[in-house]
Amino acid sequence: MSNSSRIEAATRKHVNETLNNNQIIELVRAADPNWKGGVYPSDAAYKRTPEGLVPRGKVAYGDGVLEYLGENSFKVLADKEIVRRPSTRKAAVVPPAAPETKPVAATPAASGKKEAAKTTPAKPPVTPRAKAQTGTPLSSKAYHPTFQQVGFLMTDVSSLWSMN
Repeated sequence: MSNSSRIEAATRKHVNETLNNNQIIELVRAADPNWKGGVYPSDAAYKRTPEGLVPRGKVAYGDGVLEYLGENSFKVLADKEIVRRPSTRKAAVVPPAAPETKPVAATPAASGKKEAAKTTPAKPPVTPRAKAQTGTPLSSKAYHPTFQQVGFLMTDVSSLWSMN
């Protein structure tokens, strides 16, 4: 059950009354004593404009069950005045039907010539894997060079340590 639906259920006996934040919270707690979460009347309150009731912010956080009159002052709306937030459910998109393909008959002029059949391969060609200088194929495993290949690095590093 959403915040606005809890507020709506709790305030149905108080239609057209002006309530403050604490009164609304008390009504919701009395209507559903098992609810341990928060109650946010300002999220269910819409403000009145010449166009009608609109959400107070950029986004509607629930149904417009209350009318925002001022700071800490809300009017409980009647059932016919409640503004329902548009649902976010999207209708299932039906894919367009595939166009029917009709076989084309060969024309008499084209039947006398041999034409090379142009077909595209199903898969692109695969290039052979590159090989390292040692002749072993490259793979996802780490390449470990031999001591002869990196021996000069070992001597240079050890000479740097002895230079204290």
